[in-house]
Formats: sequence, C-alpha cells, structure tokens
Amino acid sequence: MIRILVLEDNPKVIEVIMSGVRELEQDLGKIKAVVVSKGEEAEDLADSNKIGKFDVILLDCISADGKTFHQAVLGKADSQKIIAISNTVVYNKMAEEEGVLRTVQKNYYDLIGFKNNLKKEIKIMLNF
Repeated sequence: MIRILVLEDNPKVIEVIMSGVRELEQDLGKIKAVVVSKGEEAEDLADSNKIGKFDVILLDCISADGKTFHQAVLGKADSQKIIAISNTVVYNKMAEEEGVLRTVQKNYYDLIGFKNNLKKEIKIMLNF
C-alpha cells in the first residue's frame, strides 16, 4: 500500500487531489491518503516521527491556522519524498532551497491540469 500525506488547507484543492489519488489507484494499487490542513497537526506528525512512514508528501506552504507547513516538515521529512505544491513560485523555490527535488505549480484556474501534472509526478517519484 502506498501512503500519501497531503498538507493542504484549501478544500477545493483537497477535493481535486483526492480525485487524483482515486485515479492513481487504478494504476498503482491501494493508496492511503492522510490530509492535514493545520500546521500544528503537521508539526505533531513530524515531531512524532510518523512523517517518515509516508511514501509521498504533498507540501503546500501556508496552513489553515496561519502556520507554515514548510516550517513543520522541511528538515524533518525525507526531501526526496516531498512534492511542493504551492501556487506561489517563491514558496516552491524556498522548498527547493531546502532540498525538495519536485514541484508542481498549483493553478487555481486549471485544477484539472494541476491534478494531471501531480499524478504524473507521483508516478515518476514512485518509479511507475
């Protein structure tokens, strides 16, 4: 089973990502996705070392409680498992500066394109 951690606070984007996860299951098999929308929850996962159990981490920057997911996760999770998904180029560049190798620019005007690019990047990451 593939485990995906989604660090995202926008309900519409979460819906689109989860739709993509369901589509990926057709090719990759069973996927368990955990969605976290608050920075405090992400900090708890990172501090308890549970974050290392995920195969893929989809990392937005700003959380629903105003904290940054970057602060909670970067440096604590394997950067090779992270895909930065901010709609702001600067935030994705900040993640890259912290060692994140993959980014998929979120585009609120083309969420279907975002979903398709994200699915493609997840498959590449998992060698499918």
